[in-house]
Amino acid sequence: MDFVALVSGGKDSLFSAHFLVSQGWSLTALVCARPSDPDSYMFHTVNLDTVKTQAEAIGVPLYELHVGGEKEREVEEFAGELIALKRELGVNNVSTGAVYSEYQRARFDEVFERSGYRCFMPLWHKRPELLLSTYLDQDFVFILSGVYAMGLSDSELARILDRTAVDRLLQLARTYRFSPVGEGGEYESLVLDCPLFRNSVFVEGYKKIGRSRAEFVVTHSSLVEKGRAGVHLLEN
Repeated sequence: MDFVALVSGGKDSLFSAHFLVSQGWSLTALVCARPSDPDSYMFHTVNLDTVKTQAEAIGVPLYELHVGGEKEREVEEFAGELIALKRELGVNNVSTGAVYSEYQRARFDEVFERSGYRCFMPLWHKRPELLLSTYLDQDFVFILSGVYAMGLSDSELARILDRTAVDRLLQLARTYRFSPVGEGGEYESLVLDCPLFRNSVFVEGYKKIGRSRAEFVVTHSSLVEKGRAGVHLLEN
């Protein structure tokens, strides 16, 4: 069955696509919502330019859907963009990486149904600890690209997560009571390699540190030989 994957560049949305492909589905394109407001309630906004490199690594086209970012209005704008995309692609199945956010689930269900899509959320209500462990088991290579919750600092940024780092993240989530998968906006992630990719992704950029947020800003991304995913941290 053909499907398109709504992705942000992060671990959950790309793993959802990977899971469906592993079940025999055919991924025809990536779809990325691009809010003009960095404080969008609904959509990821960090390092969206890198999604184009991820699409090249997979070998599928990327379609960017532009929304304003204003609460609720961005959902209406997203619906209009989806209808136009469906006419162009002729595909009516879409995957998302939603895990526990009822805010996202309710709006995705409504907007996809209204736009004529069948929405699949293979990660819905899966245990966060199991998901993070499975990502590593399935050779996902990812970093934290933004941290916004108490307990997370800029030292976490741009480091490839291994078992030790994931265990520490889970401990911090328990201590400071935030979502271990970051679905409440506590952090954002960026995938540099996974089974969907024919090449790995190498990024370079710098840390941007604010009062209540810190982000790794990717200034350049490129495809490299499989297994050579990495990060080059620049001086500000």
